Amino acid sequence: MSRETERVLIAGTVGTGALTLVLALAPLWGSPVLNFPLWDGTFFTLNLTWAVIVGYGVHFGIGILLALLFQRSIGPRLAGEAWLKGAVFGMAVWLVLMVVGFPLFDLLDPLTLNGLLPSPGFFALGLGVSAPVMLLAAHLIYGAVVGTLAGREPNQALARL
Repeated sequence: MSRETERVLIAGTVGTGALTLVLALAPLWGSPVLNFPLWDGTFFTLNLTWAVIVGYGVHFGIGILLALLFQRSIGPRLAGEAWLKGAVFGMAVWLVLMVVGFPLFDLLDPLTLNGLLPSPGFFALGLGVSAPVMLLAAHLIYGAVVGTLAGREPNQALARL
């Protein structure tokens, strides 16, 4: 495995871990529970134990793929510090999630369709005003971490790792 691939794997994993931690702590700041692994996993199984296990794999897999997209395509096209380019990328991911992801989720997720999970809706406003704010904060942190770890030139990134 190349050092560049290792950097992306580390960046995606650490960034997704940071995002997941922020979302896990979100209820402490008045936000509803924002359990992406459970939500992701229910697309594959309605057994909640397996849904969480599968969901974590999907959740971290998406985080790593997005880090790869940033590192190979988006990051080199943006100007500025690596962390800031990553934060801008994180905000773009958040915007796509708010405008496309959650409305699609409403139409496809079996738990939402059966009334077992609240419908997030456009900009996740179905979960309350604090939900999109916490999701933005989590995605900004994800992006900043990914940008810092994956967005530098290889010699700079290796010096940080």
